[in-house]
Parts: sequence; C-alpha cells; structure tokens
Amino acid sequence: MKLQSIAIQEFKQFTGRLVIEDLQPGLNLFVGPNEAGKSTIAEAVRSVFLERYKASHLKDLLPWGKASGQPSVEVSFDLDGAACRLSKQFVTRQRCELKIGQAVFGEDEAEDKLAALLGFSRAARGPLKAENAGVPGLLWVQQGGTQEMRDSTGHAAQYLRDALSQLSGSRESAGEDALIAAVQRELRQLLTARTQKSTGPLAEAEVALAALIVERDDLNRQREQFEENIARLAAQQEAFEETERKRPWELHEQKAVLAQQRADAAAELERSVQSLAQTLKVSEAELALSLQQEQAAVEIETAVARERQQLVAARANVSAVETEHAQAASRVAQCEQAFADANRALELANAAVTAADLRSQLGLHRVERERLEAAIGAASEANDALLEAARAAAALEIDETKLKRLSSLDAALSVLRARTEAAMTRIEYRLNGAIMVGDAQISGEGVLRLDEEKLIGLGALGELHVIPGVSDLSARLSELASLEAQHGQLLQALGVASLGEAELRHEQWRALVAQQKSHAKVLEAHAPQGIDALRAALASATARLQTANERLTSLPDVSAAVPLDEARRSADIARDALESARKMLNEAAEKRSTGIAMAESLATQLQRKEAQLNDAAFCQNRARWQAKIVEQRVQVEALTKQREGRERELDAARLDDPAAEAKRYRASAELARQEQHERQVRIAHLRSQLETVGASGLGERLAALDAKVEQATRRKDELSLRAGALSLLDEVLVAERDAAVAQLRAPLTERLGHYLKRIFPQSIIALGDDLSPATLDRYGRADTLDALSFGTREQLGILTRLAYADLLKASGRPTLLMLDDAAVHTDAGRRDAIKRALIDAATRHQILVFTCHPELWDDLGVRQRAIDDIKAAA
Repeated sequence: MKLQSIAIQEFKQFTGRLVIEDLQPGLNLFVGPNEAGKSTIAEAVRSVFLERYKASHLKDLLPWGKASGQPSVEVSFDLDGAACRLSKQFVTRQRCELKIGQAVFGEDEAEDKLAALLGFSRAARGPLKAENAGVPGLLWVQQGGTQEMRDSTGHAAQYLRDALSQLSGSRESAGEDALIAAVQRELRQLLTARTQKSTGPLAEAEVALAALIVERDDLNRQREQFEENIARLAAQQEAFEETERKRPWELHEQKAVLAQQRADAAAELERSVQSLAQTLKVSEAELALSLQQEQAAVEIETAVARERQQLVAARANVSAVETEHAQAASRVAQCEQAFADANRALELANAAVTAADLRSQLGLHRVERERLEAAIGAASEANDALLEAARAAAALEIDETKLKRLSSLDAALSVLRARTEAAMTRIEYRLNGAIMVGDAQISGEGVLRLDEEKLIGLGALGELHVIPGVSDLSARLSELASLEAQHGQLLQALGVASLGEAELRHEQWRALVAQQKSHAKVLEAHAPQGIDALRAALASATARLQTANERLTSLPDVSAAVPLDEARRSADIARDALESARKMLNEAAEKRSTGIAMAESLATQLQRKEAQLNDAAFCQNRARWQAKIVEQRVQVEALTKQREGRERELDAARLDDPAAEAKRYRASAELARQEQHERQVRIAHLRSQLETVGASGLGERLAALDAKVEQATRRKDELSLRAGALSLLDEVLVAERDAAVAQLRAPLTERLGHYLKRIFPQSIIALGDDLSPATLDRYGRADTLDALSFGTREQLGILTRLAYADLLKASGRPTLLMLDDAAVHTDAGRRDAIKRALIDAATRHQILVFTCHPELWDDLGVRQRAIDDIKAAA
C-alpha cells in the first residue's frame, strides 16, 4: 500500500484545510518544531483508517476554538495497482466512503473492508483499543512509543503467524497447543505460571499443614513452658527465702547514714570556703578601686604634658591658616569681577541670537497671515455657495417615500387602465341623424365606450340593449377610481401635476445635494474647524507678528556681540574659576575656624587639668589612697592563702564523694527491697499459671494434633507429586512444540538478523510466544528487553518493525510504516546505521518519518517537507 495524498480539514490544530500531495513510494520525511502539527498528521492517518466514523468519543478531534467544526480526513493510496480513495467525516454529519478501483463501499461495509485489508479488528463500541489495532498498531509508531514492543506485537501476533505459515509452509499444531493448554490448566491449579509457587488445592494443603504444625508447635512450647515454670518457681522460692534471711537492704541503709554524715561535714567546709572567697572578692575590689584612682591621677599628669605641646603647635597653625584665608579672599574678589564681565558678554551674545530668531519668526508670521487671509476668502465663497445650494435644495426637496409610492401607483394605473379599456364595449359610429344612448343624444362620428348596460334608442327602428361581455368590469372600474383618487392625493401632497414633474424635481434636488457636499468639502479643506477658527488664527498670527516686532525693537545694540559659543565658553571658564576660588576660600575659612577652636579647646582643657592637679583636696586624697593600696595588698595576700588551705581540705573531703555514696547506698537498699517484692509477685504469678495449665489437658490435645499433622502431610505430598508430574509433562510437550515453532519462525528470524547486524553484530534476538523480542544475546550474555537501556530498546523497536513489515509484505499484506519522533535517544553512529536500514526498507515499503530535529536527518537523500511550509501553502 502506498499513500499518494492526505487531505485534513478542521482537525484539531488544523482549523482550515491542509493538503499533502506527491507522497513518495519510499521514504517521506516531515520536519517541524514541537507543536507544529507532525503528530496531528500521524493521528489523522490513524483515525481515517482505524477509528469508527460514528464513534461518539472523537469530540477531541474538533478544531481548537471551533466547537461547531466538522473534522474530516481523506487519503488517496495505491493498493496492488488499484487506485483507492478513503474519506471519513467525524463528529457531525458522520460519513465514510472507500473506493477501490471502480468498487465503492460505504459506511460499515467500508470499515469492515479496511479492517480485513490492513489486518486489524473493529472495536464493538467506544474508542479503538490497543488489542484491536493489529498490524497498524505494530507498524504505526506513535510519539514516545518506539521502545514499546510487547503489547503491539502481541496484538498483531495472529496476523504474523498467518504470514509465517504462508511463507514457511508449516503450521503450528492446534492439537499440541490444546494439549499443552490442558496440561497447563491442570498445572496452574497447583502451581503459578511465572514463579512456580503453590496455588489452589496444593496451596490450601500447605497452608492447612503449616497451620496445624504451628498449632502443634505452640502446644509443645506451652508444655516446655510449663516444665520451665515449675523449675523457675522452685528457684524463685529458694531465692526469696534466702534473701529474707540475709535482709541486704538493712546493711545498705547503715552505710548510707555514715556516708551522709561525711557529706554534711564536707558541705560545712564548702560554705566556709565560699565565705572566704566572698571576703577576698570584696578586698580585691577595694584594692582595684584604689589602683584605678592612682592610675587616673597619673594619666592626668601625662595628659597635661602632652596637651602643652599640642597647644603650642595649634597656635602656630592658626597663624598659618589666617594668612592662607587672606590670600583666598583676594582671589575670590578678582574672580567675581571676571565672572561679571563674562556674564555681560554672554547676555549680549544671547540677545544677538534672540534677534536673529525674531527676524526669522517675523517672516514666518507674515507668510502665515497671508495664507490665513487667502483661506478665509476661499472658505467664505464656499460657505456662501453652500448656503445657496441648501436654500435651493430645501425649496425642491420632495418626500422620496411618497415619490416611490406615486411611481408604483402610476405603473399600476397604466396597467389597470389598459385592462379596463380592453374590457369595455367599443362601438364606432357614423350617423346621419341622432340616436339616444341612455339619456344622452349622440350624432356624427366617434367611438362609444360602454362600461355598463346601456339602452340605445334607434327611433322608429326600435332600440338596442347593450350588455358588456366582462362580468367584473364594474369592480375594475371601482379599483381604477380608487387608485386614481390615491394618485391625485399623492400629486397634491407632493405639489406636482404629474409623476414626470415629481421625478424632475427629485433629480434637481439630488443635484443640489451633490453641490452641497462638494461645497462642504471645499469649505472643510480650507476651514476644517470653521471660518471663525480661521479668523481667530489670523488674529493670533497678527498678534504674534506685532509681539515679535516689539521684542526685536526692545533688544539692545548687538553689533559688538561675540559668537554665543565663545561667550558661553568664557562665562563657563569664569564661573569655574570663581567656584574654585570660593571653594578654596571656604576651605581656608574652615581651617582657620577649626584651628582657632582647637587652640581654644586645648587651652581650656589644659587649664582645667592643671587646676585639678594643683587642688589641695585632690593632693590629700591621693596621699591617702596611696597608703591604703599597701594595706589592701597585704590583706588580699593573707585571705588568698587562707582560702587555698580550706580548698585543699575540701578537696580531700570530696575525694570519695560522700553525697553520691549516700545516694548509692539508699538506692541499693530500695532496689533490694523492690527485687524481693517483685520476686514474691513472680512466685504468685507462676503458681497461678501452673494451676491453669495443669487443668487444660495439654497432653491429650498434643496427641490429637499429631494425628492431624500426619494426615495433612500425606495430602500435601500427594498434590506435590501430581504438580511435579504435570510440570514434567508440560516441559516435554513445550519442547516438542518449540521445535516445530522454530521452523515456523525461520523467515522472521532471518529478517530480524538482516536488520539486527547493522547495529548489533554477532548478536541473536530470541522471540517470545507472541513473536515479540524477548532477549538479546550479545557475546554470550543474554539480556531481557527490560534490562536494556531506553535508547537500545528504541533502536530494537525500529529494526524489528522493519523486519515485521518485510514478513507481512512477503505474505501479501499491505504495509505502511509511520515513525513519529523515533531514534531520539540514539547516538550519531547508531543513528547512521538506522538510516541505512530505513533506506534499505524504503525500497520495499512506504515510510513516513516525523521529526523535530531536521539537522539530524538531512543526509537521507530525500526532500525534507516542513510542516510550516505545508500549512502556509494550504
């Protein structure tokens, strides 16, 4: 089967119509970025061939944002030399038509025909399931599914077996399969298929035996526990009596009292040490205060000497900065004069520029004023003409609705008059005398029209009674009179004598309206905002002209002005020089102020500190604390020695930690009492257990359970023997069957080897019962497909599908391969091998490849068809 064209309309992201023509019989490559529509095209092909056209679940095929769309797909293809066309429309106005050569199939018949040709089965209802996809499900690979082989091969297994049988001339024995299936059914009742674990009656027998053994073991443990409890009771009773005789807790309590006495003595010694430490701390603090006071006095003496030197230096610095300040003030005065001169030159240069600008503005204002005067004249003429045309049009205006009604009535009257004239009795006469027609006398020549019955008197000859031949003439005359009355009323309402005069007035009115529009356009061109706006603009232009003249007159004489740029440069230089001089003056002033303030501050501080050192009270206090320092140092040393002696005594008392010893002995006494109590409780509990178990008939229950265990063991052994025999029979039958199947699978194995050697040389692939790849043997190591990397499974998926296609092609099945973003996880070397395999397979099959990596597939020797280009051409 070779696709020739694909037409997709209102299908998912394709809201319009997309046509793909000129498909090649071999390799076709479609490229485009993600979400360009590659997978949508592949899905459209799957849908038109596989999905039921009446399926109600296909609403997701509707075009995006167009709930009322009609998704449809049409494909043209060649099948064994016959031209075929298939078209389906989904969701709304569902239809299906298949044309093969001259034969046409419709609706369900077409879908059954497709399923038989392509090798799949129709779903009874709902969406197409994987198990129905058959051969297309195997060869049409969806995005991300290249590595998945087992399910798709299993669903196409029957079609592959039929092809193998046709090619090898051998068939699998249905009888052998039935026997194997029967043996396996019996075996599966006892053992599971994959893990060979017990199931059914065998598992039940094993569970029952295990439960009985557990129960028997439990009773044995109870018996052993009973015997152990008797021994434990005797031991506990003996221990209880021995402990009651020795009473060890009393000895622990005596030791605890002695240890507590030593702990109390150590605590008293610790309090003495703490008291000495506190006294020493106070003495040390008093000594530190005295030393701090003396240190402060020494620091004041040092500061006085230092600050005398600093005061001399500060006064010298004040003299220097005053000189610097005077020089800076002189420099500022010079720069201010230069800056004023430069500003006057800059103002004159600016005035010269302003004068030039004003002269230019005067010329522009004059031109604008002249333009506005001309526009006002032309607009006034157009406005007058517009008003005159409006007045004339108002005089001639006619109601167009009434005019149309008059025209309609005039046409109806013409027709009705002609019909009435034709219906009247017409009598032409030439009389030598006179006759009476009704009450009127007629003579001479003429035509007499009678619209009703008339009596014509002929004198001596008698009379004629004339009756018109049309029965409804009176009704026509009545209708004619009504229409003539309406016609007259419309003429009177319109103020005209006839329809021609009314139409002439209407034409004149339309001409005047056209003139109005023409004059209005002229007026709008000259005065888009009205003549008053033009006049206001003219007044503004005149005022601006006068203002510019006045400003030009008020400017000074600029003949001596220098160029503006030169004046600006001079002003900038003068300003920078002034700012620099002022900055230097500020810095000098700041230095002078700082120097004076520092000198004054140093003099004040020096005076204050000298006064403090010379104060009599300060000198007396200093002598007193210097004497006190000596006394305090002696006291601190004595207290330190006394505290160290007490601490050594305390360390000796703490050596065996009497408090911990007292606590330990009290805890030991409590534990001894508690253990004796617990021993008494255990004795009571053991006696209670022994009395309970002794009355339960433990021996009789053990004997009964032993008999049940023996019976359950025989049942389990019988079922295990049966399972072993069935398993051996299954192995023998499967081995015989596999030998026959090996001959049947030879064509498929040969095609798999043809492609496999391109990527995996010296390798063998083993097939499962469903003809899907099971293991890959490379260099003596067999790996299951699940153990292989994702990329390797993806590559095997492509190559095995090519082999399946060759097999189906050889057996006469139509083949078409679609690969949507395959070989994504493949390195460059293996990708080249896959390309060579595709090019080889393309000589036998049509292959559609969709990819978002055009740069990786540009060396196939086929044209890359960009999805965006296809959409642009649609």
